[in-house]
Amino acid sequence: MSTDGIRAPGRAWLGRLRPEDEAVIGSAVSDPMLVAEVVARVGRAAAGWAIEAGQAMAARRNAHGISDVRYVHFRPRRSYEALALSAVVSLSGDHTPPAALRSEFSALVREAVPRGVSVDVGLQGVQLFHSDFLGRLFDWCGAHLPPESQAEGMRQMSADLFEGMAALSALMAQEFAVTRDRWLAGTAAARQEMVRDILAGREVDRDRAMSRLSYDLTVHHLALIAWSDTEVAGGADELADAATRLLTTLGCSSVLLVPTGTAKLWAWGGRVSGPPPAPGPDRRSAPRDQGLPPHLRVALGRPGYALAGFRRSHEQALAAELAGRVGRSPGPVYDYERLELPILLNADPVAAAEFVTRVLGPLAADDPAMAELRSTLSAYLDDDRAVSAVAERLHIAKNTVLYRVKKAEQLRGRPVKEGRLAVHAALNFVEVFGPPSQRPD
Repeated sequence: MSTDGIRAPGRAWLGRLRPEDEAVIGSAVSDPMLVAEVVARVGRAAAGWAIEAGQAMAARRNAHGISDVRYVHFRPRRSYEALALSAVVSLSGDHTPPAALRSEFSALVREAVPRGVSVDVGLQGVQLFHSDFLGRLFDWCGAHLPPESQAEGMRQMSADLFEGMAALSALMAQEFAVTRDRWLAGTAAARQEMVRDILAGREVDRDRAMSRLSYDLTVHHLALIAWSDTEVAGGADELADAATRLLTTLGCSSVLLVPTGTAKLWAWGGRVSGPPPAPGPDRRSAPRDQGLPPHLRVALGRPGYALAGFRRSHEQALAAELAGRVGRSPGPVYDYERLELPILLNADPVAAAEFVTRVLGPLAADDPAMAELRSTLSAYLDDDRAVSAVAERLHIAKNTVLYRVKKAEQLRGRPVKEGRLAVHAALNFVEVFGPPSQRPD
């Protein structure tokens, strides 16, 4: 019998599971019905421990960065909380997933299927969770169970968790099958399948594709990806409005919108008379940065012509999106035109980190003083070493600009004019992706 009065035969240790923060249940982002069901089945203390564990695993995942674009859209905190709550139920010996978990999985799968994410990716996520959660349980055993009880406790935990994860995997596979069948039957799915065929370079009938998409594929294209940091009512319409407004502002006469979930959208703008205007060198003053709600983000490719340009511009927008999600460059617009050099350097992150460290020396440190020197030096090179222009841009005195540039040169051990291109590239990289010491492994 646990301390909450929940019966768990042979599992007295379950009653010892307690969160560090007794009020953690109030911070849960999972479905309240799921939380209530788990509390009823294993007790408030064990449910709180599970919520705390799920939040810690999600925070650890975010801290290590995201390197695969298939995963960057998911809400790890809610997903990990839901999995942890179900897992702690299985530790009671009842391996039936909570009934309310199905609605959580349904929401997750509804986001995944339109993006082309397969059931294998979802099942892999369950396996990764299983490994991490079991490790946390074993750590808890070592800290809270008497030495003579640890081996038996770990054996029971491992067996129960294996059965529970098997049931979760079966539930996820079922949800994927049902949702995918339903989605593929829709008109939107047919449009997105056509777009995916084009992006994958598969053979398509151009006239049939243009008829289905209601979009001319023979013109100049500019690809755009819009997403929201939060899910709000009417989010899909808001993304569509923002994408249409931006592409129209850039001179596009036709627009193709392809939702890939409730919080993300692919879009293309077309021009018959020529490519959309190339962005200027100073993106801070570009009109496209204006008018977006604070929770919306946009990534842009470069203009391209016909089917090949349709694909290439989208690939560039994807690269800009990933740079915006995992990097430190301020939004809300992430322009491949501006981010191209850092993105290309980041194709080999280890080599990029070595390059930045070698070129900048102490300036590459993750330190506020070094960040200030980097910012000034970057502006100094952007403005072709025009001290007055830098002072005006940064709202500081000219003597301050000169002092910071000299200080940066002293730290590097050589004048900035030596290897100027490499210095500029390294500064640009750090501005977008952060100092090497802060890069995820």
